[in-house]
Amino acid sequence: MYALKRIRFVTLGLLALSCAAAAQQTAPEFARVDHDADQRPRALQMSIASYVPVSGDGLLQVDLVGAIHIGDPAYYAELNERFRDYDVLLYELIAPEGGVSGNQLEKRKGLLSSTQIGMTKMLDLSFQLDEVDYDAANFVHADLTPTELRASMEERGESLYVYFWRIFFATLNEYAKDPLGLRDMQMLSGMLSSGQDDSFKVMIAYEMTNLDSVEEMLGDDSTNAVIGARNQRAVDVLKREIEAGARRIGIFYGVAHMPDIEERLFDQLDLEWESTDWVDAWQLGDGDRGEPRKNLDNL
Repeated sequence: MYALKRIRFVTLGLLALSCAAAAQQTAPEFARVDHDADQRPRALQMSIASYVPVSGDGLLQVDLVGAIHIGDPAYYAELNERFRDYDVLLYELIAPEGGVSGNQLEKRKGLLSSTQIGMTKMLDLSFQLDEVDYDAANFVHADLTPTELRASMEERGESLYVYFWRIFFATLNEYAKDPLGLRDMQMLSGMLSSGQDDSFKVMIAYEMTNLDSVEEMLGDDSTNAVIGARNQRAVDVLKREIEAGARRIGIFYGVAHMPDIEERLFDQLDLEWESTDWVDAWQLGDGDRGEPRKNLDNL
């Protein structure tokens, strides 16, 4: 079970570093594992949650498009198609003012860690930066620059060293909750008995839906630099685009950012959740990776 604990440590790190008034409804979740009729894991799904004004103004719609930074090519192809329908698409990327495109993206990919590269190859997936069309005319950079992120971290007494140890101790806490590894054994037993040949990928998919672990690792989402400060920048750009006349807006950010961004939509823009659409990010088992399956939940 020690190997599984190490896998969980790496997975939670990737998830963290990759991503209301009583009358307001909250999106039920932002990532999930969908199951087939026999309750076998079928796909890791990311949400597209839609928000509208509490006042009933039918003109404005803001969609939170949960991103996972490694996924099936068909997942990114589906997103590229959907992104064309937005007046503006606000995207996450720690980059110089104005974002990056073309050859600059190649340089960004060169900075990816060996762990991320290894995970992509091992799981037979693709990188977001390889698949998403960042040159689209409606794309708007809505993230901090490297200089701004460093300043924000210094202001809060944060650093990569601090984040590492937070992740490390969060993993120890997870271990303390299940010292015998019963959760891991139960999960593996269920996956292996299902006859699927990608049990490791299925296990990682389940871990990717555990968004609560991110706050435990990095601290309160609303105040830390990696989540809170970047989310506020996204909301500030959102306000600017609304003032400029945009009415159908997407925010394409890592799924770990979504609970906090949702709270900011409630508190700062008086929006409420309307519905959630789901898009397959990873096909699990023997599913067809060529065509992503979508479904709409109005809960």
